[in-house]
Parts: sequence; structure tokens; C-alpha cells
Amino acid sequence: MSAIWTGVSGLLSYSTGIANTGNNLANTNTTGYKSSRLLFADMVSEMAGGTSDGSQIGTGVQVGSVSMTTSVGSLNSASQSMDMAITGERGYFVVKKPGTDKTYYTRDGAFNFDVNGYLTTETGLNVQGWAVDRAAVIAAKRTGTVLSQVPTTGTLTDIQIKDYTSPAQATSAVTMVTNLDNQTKAGDLDATDPYFTMFKSYNADNSPPVSNAAYSADIKVYDSEGGAHTLTTYYSKVSDENGKEYWEYMVTMPPEDDGSSTTSGTSKAGVLMIGTLTFSTQGELENETAFTPSGGDATNLSSWTQAALDSSGEPQLSATFRSVSNASNILSSQTIDFKNGLSSTTASWDANGPASAADIGTLTSANAGFTSSSTKNAATCSTSYATSSYTVSSTQDGYASGELISTSVDKNGVVSGKFSNGQTIELFVVALADFRNPTDLYREGNNLLSATKESGEASFGRANSGVFDSVSGYTLESSNVDMATEMVNLITLQRAFQSNSKVVTTADEMMQKALEIKR
Repeated sequence: MSAIWTGVSGLLSYSTGIANTGNNLANTNTTGYKSSRLLFADMVSEMAGGTSDGSQIGTGVQVGSVSMTTSVGSLNSASQSMDMAITGERGYFVVKKPGTDKTYYTRDGAFNFDVNGYLTTETGLNVQGWAVDRAAVIAAKRTGTVLSQVPTTGTLTDIQIKDYTSPAQATSAVTMVTNLDNQTKAGDLDATDPYFTMFKSYNADNSPPVSNAAYSADIKVYDSEGGAHTLTTYYSKVSDENGKEYWEYMVTMPPEDDGSSTTSGTSKAGVLMIGTLTFSTQGELENETAFTPSGGDATNLSSWTQAALDSSGEPQLSATFRSVSNASNILSSQTIDFKNGLSSTTASWDANGPASAADIGTLTSANAGFTSSSTKNAATCSTSYATSSYTVSSTQDGYASGELISTSVDKNGVVSGKFSNGQTIELFVVALADFRNPTDLYREGNNLLSATKESGEASFGRANSGVFDSVSGYTLESSNVDMATEMVNLITLQRAFQSNSKVVTTADEMMQKALEIKR
């Protein structure tokens, strides 16, 4: 009898093995599927009858364990922007059933946005992640701070795009780095205020309002409504003394765009900032002055006082634009940092520097707005070399409103939107989960897994950070089933099943013979 049950245990166990192998083969093309590994174990042995040395006879075989393999399947190119794959074993996408707290995990990254803007699986579960802290991103860009990773805010949540438009952002910083040809000759200078000759000859009623500039550079900036305006910076050489170059500069907007109560309607309409630049004998920018209107008569240099400095020690101007859509509508004043590559490490002007543009007069020494020991040159800074004047770089941080065109995900799991205004905005960071023992995750069907006591609770993190592997966009992970291995297993299991069926039939024949002897 024991021989029959030994054979039966083999039939049952190898039948389970064949079913497991069949399931692996059936899921060869299932996205993100992880094959099952089945191990056999012997059953409790019994003492062999008629022996005195403790000999044992086995009683058969049983299924010892069935575990999930975690090796990575091949990564294949996909057509959808939100198709993504985890490039290594560490990490599972986190998804939730809408309207419940039930959380699942999956390696199937075939995601897409539904009609309500939710990023979902093919079966409608919501992909989880963290919202990007846009305020922190914008603040970092304005100060030139390099972030080690995209900042997030709030707790784990459904990834949902609620607004398919990018709101306009008013310009808050302009960088205008130029090279001013030191071979340029100074023009006819004002006898009283030679360092502001260009400003004194500026006339808003003329087109263009400046006729004696040696060089000018334009840049498009944006108001709070997203309307575009052109800022023009004019440069004029004043003098060359002891090898040092002295230039006047003036930042302007079109006079008709000016809504300032100080300059609008005057001959200086459109002028935002005036000042001087001092270049060393090596052609490097070593000092500057900057003045903005403080009220009163805009044509009088005494009404132009030292500009405010931002926290980085760079001068700021104030622009009051008229609405592009309705010129009679005057928008709120906006502060713009004007950067040319030089700043003050103390974020302050020299206490002995000129308080107003009128204080410079004909004094060359009065052009030192910063304390010389506190100046700092950026890697890209305005210069005065013996070559044609040109704009080295010009940037600004404003933009008009735009509509969402496409989405993408990077290796860090950051979901970004590309908008029609040319902006790419980080929206969410996809969450990944990891487990102490992922081989014991419970299969829920539909490529979903859930945590068990054996797998341990999930720990959450970001792709390409800590223990988590990176994410690849436009990619899907295929099944990790090795067909050759599974086919060999199938043949081996089939032969084992046949052998155990022979054990059963042989034991049956033996019992039959025993019954015949009795008769």
C-alpha cells in the first residue's frame, strides 16, 4: 500500500509542477510577468520493517515551495509616452483601486492618462506618486540654485493632471551678457554729465528714441498676463582712462508700453534703468552703477537713485507694463533682476558710492558702485575685448500661457509636460515600492501583486535614488520566462509523472499477486 501512495504523491506533485510550468509558458508574452519557481521536497520517511539499524524508507514527494523569480525581463521599446519600465530588480510601481485604500504593486508599466487626467493602468487602477513642488522649482531657477533632485510636496497621491494649460509667468530675471568692443571711439559727450550722455539725449517721441548708442541688445520679456514686450539695452562708450574702459548703459522698454506714473508721458518714457560699467585693463567687468527712477522729474538725474539689489547682490529694476490686449489697462509693477555677470557678495552698494546718477557728474572715480573687495564675477560675465561688440548670452525666465502638447517620464520617474509655449514643466514623481522578500508577494491577477507577511511591508521611494533602480520611458518590460528552460522542465516533469504512474501500476500488480496467493 505504501508504494501506491508513494507513486500517488509523485503524480500529484508533478502534476502541480506541470501546471506551474504551463502557467509560465502561458505568460511568456505577459508584460512584466515574473515566472514561478517550484521546488520539490521529500515527505516524512518511515522505519524500514525488518531492520534493526534504524533504516528508513521514503514515503514520496511533495511540493516544497512556489516562489516568484525577480530577475528583469528584456526591455523593449514602446509607442506610448507613459509606457515605462524599471531597469533593475529593485522597485515596483504602486497603484490603487479608485475609491478604495487597496494598494497593489506591479512591474507592468503600460500606463496612460484617462479622460479625467488620471494616470492609470490598463485595468483602470490609479498610478501613485508625489506632486512636484513648483514653487520650490521656480525659486531655485530664479536664484540659480542647482537642485539635486526635483522637490516634491504632500503625501503619496493619485497622479492626475488637473489643468492642461501652463499659466503665464511674469519675467522676474533677465541676464544680458555682452562683449563691448574696446576699440570703439567715444562720441560727443554731455559737458555736465558725460556718463549719461545717452540718457540725456533719449527722447521717447523719436523712433528710435536713442541715436547715439554704440551697441544695443534686445530680449523678449513677459508681463503678468503673458503679454510679450521687448527690453532693449543700449551701450555707449564714455572714456578710456589708464587702460580702463567706462561705458554708459540704459535698459528700456517701448515708450508706448510704459505705464509707470514716473516716466510715462515724459520724454524718458520707457527708460527702466541707467548706469555705468567699468572694465579693467584686461577687459573684465570690475564695477558698475545702477539707478532707477524714485519719483519726481524723470528727466532730472537726481531723481534716479541707486537701484535695489537682490539677495545675490544684483541690481533690480521695476517695470510697469500696459496690457498687450488693452493698452489702457496698466498692470501691476513687476520687479526684474538685471544680471550682467557682476554682483556684490555683501548684497549692498558701497556706502561712499553715488546715491543718484547726478552724483557722478564728471568724476571717473564716482563710477564705483560696489566696494571693489566685494565684487564677484560669474562664469559668464560681460567683457570689453578688442573684438566686435556682440551679445554673449541673453536669457529671461518669463513665458506666455500654453497648452499641454505631450508628456514624458525620465530616469528619475519625473513626469513632465511639454506645453505650446515652449516650457517643459515637471508635474509628478512616480513612486516605487520595495520589499524585504519580494519573492513572496501574492499574485492578484491582472499583473498585480500585494504584500504578505512573508514579503514584508512596502517601503516607498523615488526611482534612481537609494536602493531603487531607474525608470526608462517609452519602454515596457517583457516577461522573464525563459522558454528553453521551461520546455526542458516540462519534459523532465512529464517523464517523472510517467515514472510515478508506473510505480502505481507496479504496486497494483503486486497487490493483485498477493490476493491470488491467498485464494
